[in-house]
Amino acid sequence: MIKFKIPKNLLRNKKFKTLAIIILIGTFLVLARSLFVAALVNGRPVSRIAVIKALEREGGTDVLNTLVERSLIFQEAGRVGVKISDDVINTQITSIEEILKGQSLTLEAALAARGQTKEDLIDQIRIQKTVEAILSQKINISEEDIAKYFEENKELLDVGAKLEDVKEDIRGQLFQQKLNDEYRKWVEELKAKSKILYFVNFP
Repeated sequence: MIKFKIPKNLLRNKKFKTLAIIILIGTFLVLARSLFVAALVNGRPVSRIAVIKALEREGGTDVLNTLVERSLIFQEAGRVGVKISDDVINTQITSIEEILKGQSLTLEAALAARGQTKEDLIDQIRIQKTVEAILSQKINISEEDIAKYFEENKELLDVGAKLEDVKEDIRGQLFQQKLNDEYRKWVEELKAKSKILYFVNFP
């Protein structure tokens, strides 16, 4: 590799130093532009701060609550020794990919349509599986529960569907319903016994 050396007398030259500083500042401003400016409209900037403030007004409270709950979930998981392996997450992703394939969609396209990344999906799966691991023992789906759901929701099922054919689907549906109910109670209990300090208030 060819190395270029700047003559020492040039390094001592004030004009050269000034020019070098200007170039460095200019390079920094170009690279850091997106940190301060979100867009230019006919040459006029829309600041990133303005975008952040607008987003906070629209959904700041919901986003903050989601992040608080996420922190509580993983803290509790650490306390009770629940850890979701990468194999569990990869299996879930493979299952999602198979479902999407049947709809002629790729995982990347589906995530892009929702404005999400694969990392977002992995985080969501990890949270979901963590909650399931902690709360599943509190959930019991009886045969009576399944039969009752079948009788009350026949209009939602395929014509001529038999209980035995849809039993596992119903079990999964009832599990998610009960899991959601248990989760709301559980996370409120976690909040009540945790010390949460909020430093921002959203309108």
